[in-house]
Amino acid sequence: MHIFITGGSKGIGRGMVVEFLGKGHNVSFTGTSESSVSKSSSGLKGKFLGLVCDVRIMKSIEMAKDSAIAKFGLIDIWINNAGVGQPPKYFSDLSEDDIREVIDVNVYGTILGTNVALKEMKKQKHGIVYNMEGLGSDGRKIPKTIVYASSKRFLRYFSNAANKELDGNKEVFVGTVSPGMVFTNLLMKDSTPESMKTINILANTVEEVTPFIVEKMINGKKNINWLTRRKVVLKFITNVFKKKK
Repeated sequence: MHIFITGGSKGIGRGMVVEFLGKGHNVSFTGTSESSVSKSSSGLKGKFLGLVCDVRIMKSIEMAKDSAIAKFGLIDIWINNAGVGQPPKYFSDLSEDDIREVIDVNVYGTILGTNVALKEMKKQKHGIVYNMEGLGSDGRKIPKTIVYASSKRFLRYFSNAANKELDGNKEVFVGTVSPGMVFTNLLMKDSTPESMKTINILANTVEEVTPFIVEKMINGKKNINWLTRRKVVLKFITNVFKKKK
């Protein structure tokens, strides 16, 4: 299969690149600069193509898509993984630039990516688009995260609504991925001593999470959820026992 991943130069994105390549698939991935793509490409094994792409610009996405298809043919799975977090501040303390970056990348970028992908997949009559959920997708409201969380809440609605428009098409659909807390720069760069208490209990490494996600994608599962309620409860119980030892 041919897999296309935005934001594939680091974090979960790069983890998925590695995992798909390890399973023998062709992978096209994007990064925000030549240096990030070059750095990420180092050490990869398999058939891959690294592309510079600004997901906030449709033409940039279309050019990356065209280059990927020219290299490996039709795209079977498209993953809108590119995303950014917000500074850990109350909403009223955020700058216009803080707010705009989250909305431009997480919301507008995913909308554009889904639009480009679905046009191609409807034409080729098969394909899956996956959008990445996150904190806020389930409606939880946590102070100092609300712009980021609102962007992820929107993506759940958007993905379900886009899928509704496909009217039950089994060959082309929009799926979602909820990876839970993962030890990446996105999670850690704005963490606080207080948030680290939860992160250390619930978070997993990229290497633990991506094999599960990739396997589900290959099998065509529509909604993929790594950190289920059962896992959350078990993690907290395990943590209590660790403290007692």
